[in-house]
Amino acid sequence: MATREELLEHLWKEVINAVMRDDALDNIVKHCKRNPDGPFGDTGAAIERLLAAGASGRDLRLVLRNIAYEATFGTLYAFSDPGLEEDDVSTLYEELLMADPSGMEGRPGSADAV
Repeated sequence: MATREELLEHLWKEVINAVMRDDALDNIVKHCKRNPDGPFGDTGAAIERLLAAGASGRDLRLVLRNIAYEATFGTLYAFSDPGLEEDDVSTLYEELLMADPSGMEGRPGSADAV
């Protein structure tokens, strides 16, 4: 088990700031090309369209970093409010895609159901 400080450091390094790596966008695009029908498979094409339209890779990474922070903050906040009946959050990540309200587990088209 990590300490609170270790967890927060990990979240910053491996979740929030990970998208600032130079190869982050390329890695997303490559992953989506390998599995275009998988969860978030439409993201790579969206990144390519934004870059083709003139957006800078750094600007996109900055936006993704902010989104990663907001998602991380919102998740941590939800552990307090509304909280959990059970105090077991260790495997929630295994159920995250299955909880997609569209029923499509984050696959292309699922964002249209939002």
